[in-house]
Amino acid sequence: MKARYATFFWKSIVTGMMAIIGNTAFACTATEMSRTDDGFIKKIVAGSDKIMAYEDADEIREVFQLELLQPYFVICETETHLRLSDLEALSVSEAETGLTGFVRKDQVFDWPTREALAFSDLAFLGDRPEIVAWDNKTAVQGYMTSGDATAHPPSFRENIEETLRRTQDARPYPVLSSDEALLLGRTPRRVFEVLLPAALSPTDAVVFEETDLERATRALTSATIVIAFDATGSMESFARSVAESLKASFAKLPDDILEVLNLGFVFYRDVDDAVPLETTPPLPVSQAVEILIAASENMYGGGDDAEPVLDATYFAAHLYDWPEDAGRKIVVAILNDDAKASTIGNVDPTDNVPTGLDTIGVARSLFDEGIPIITVQAGPSRGQYLDQVLGTLARETEGVFIRWEDGLNEAEIADALSRQLQTRAIADIAEGRAIAEQILTEGDTAIVPLQVVDGEKLQRLREAGVKFNIDLGDDGILVQPGYMMDTGDLLVPQIRIDKKTLLELINLMSVLAVTGVDSESMRRSVQQSLAAISGEDVSPNETIAQTLQRQLGIQFRSGLLEFNLEFLDALTPSERASFGRRLQEAAQGLDMFLNANLEELDSNPWVWMPVSALP
Repeated sequence: MKARYATFFWKSIVTGMMAIIGNTAFACTATEMSRTDDGFIKKIVAGSDKIMAYEDADEIREVFQLELLQPYFVICETETHLRLSDLEALSVSEAETGLTGFVRKDQVFDWPTREALAFSDLAFLGDRPEIVAWDNKTAVQGYMTSGDATAHPPSFRENIEETLRRTQDARPYPVLSSDEALLLGRTPRRVFEVLLPAALSPTDAVVFEETDLERATRALTSATIVIAFDATGSMESFARSVAESLKASFAKLPDDILEVLNLGFVFYRDVDDAVPLETTPPLPVSQAVEILIAASENMYGGGDDAEPVLDATYFAAHLYDWPEDAGRKIVVAILNDDAKASTIGNVDPTDNVPTGLDTIGVARSLFDEGIPIITVQAGPSRGQYLDQVLGTLARETEGVFIRWEDGLNEAEIADALSRQLQTRAIADIAEGRAIAEQILTEGDTAIVPLQVVDGEKLQRLREAGVKFNIDLGDDGILVQPGYMMDTGDLLVPQIRIDKKTLLELINLMSVLAVTGVDSESMRRSVQQSLAAISGEDVSPNETIAQTLQRQLGIQFRSGLLEFNLEFLDALTPSERASFGRRLQEAAQGLDMFLNANLEELDSNPWVWMPVSALP
């Protein structure tokens, strides 16, 4: 199953990598807990049962080992590490009273909701079907459409013996997102993206033919960088400087890295230009840089300040002719002036870039392929969308945005790019070499321990045409994302909820259920109630359900709250009375759960509540 990040290498490899990334900042401070863009306190789950938290980001002194599938809450972060606490606290001072430590970002998964799938009573009976999951949404949708488990087999099968050793309420599967679909075109079923534990042992291995050894080694120990370069006339005065900066950046890389590093280009312009997009094949760095320097003398076209950098980025990631043994794929996007806010779809010669993809959509498509992006502002001009597009692309793919600040000179650009290329290309090639050193040959097969090969690298082997099998054992746990259908007999959707949130939801339902007041008074009361929950003014363009999902990480299962405040004004008195009764019943249901669990809520920061108890 394909993992989202590079994961879980032996401590010696980690230590070696940290020595390579020696210039990384090793500390972070904060006055408030780290939050998502939606205002939700950021929390993470360890990527295996062997992840250690360290006193500092230099990873010298171990503090504690992260529990499997237990949430940890982020205090602050550096470029490569998170400082976290095991306490769900609203303040840093409170969080620091718990266990705190630094973990690598590539060893954890974000858990962006309050939801999880908990085991039902039937899950602890031995004589039952195993829980299964698929490694991507397309695969599970294929099964739901056809019902054919042979054509669309699950890629994850539960270890029932391991489940039976767990307590019923312990360590449920964290839900990353969910959506409703039809099984065989008629039966509504919810599909959950979850984090799943898979059993691994020290003897588990990836096994492939020895004839594939050279190809596999190249795939693990090389990197290919494709640069999407703004080649319009607005770049004329900066292109040579940026080209020289890139040349200086690559010159700082060690010779043994340059030998296994290839560089290609996607030059993009306005859609009305004679050649809106053209590419060069990946070449050794020295040759590729000379092509760029020559191209810098021939920048033309433009006229539209906003450039289709999202189209070029999507093309570079998905439609560029990457070699089979590309190794680590990295995209660099270079832009001057402004960016179009979404793809326009008719820039590339293949006409295969989707129209209307926003920045998040493009970024997520790279993230799903494990491709980070380094974005570069190539001149002092900064249009309306440049920061938003380049910043979001970098943030959502675990990359970096290099701004053109006042006084930023060629050497500073080169240094910034060089640092990022070292943390990406050098570190990844070093990881690959460490893996290659562990490959053993037995007869006509080659074997590498599965613990050191994460899902992204397995995908590289597949793309390089390396055929392999995985021999599994029964010890050790790796966490990985997957998709599963709603299985009410085995798994029950639940949410982590605290007393304060529960009381605020009850108050909101009660306010909405009041029918005997004028609409303006109700509007003010609802706005105040929602503001108490969300911590901000309510957007008139959002439904109440959307506001609650965005701020609380809770996805409601009914359409009861799928309305905005304008909806209240349109109700007749009889409609409002009927609507009020339904809301009052929802408030009473939440109140019953509160009273039934009051002792536990008073003594614990949160409890698990069945999603069925939500309106």
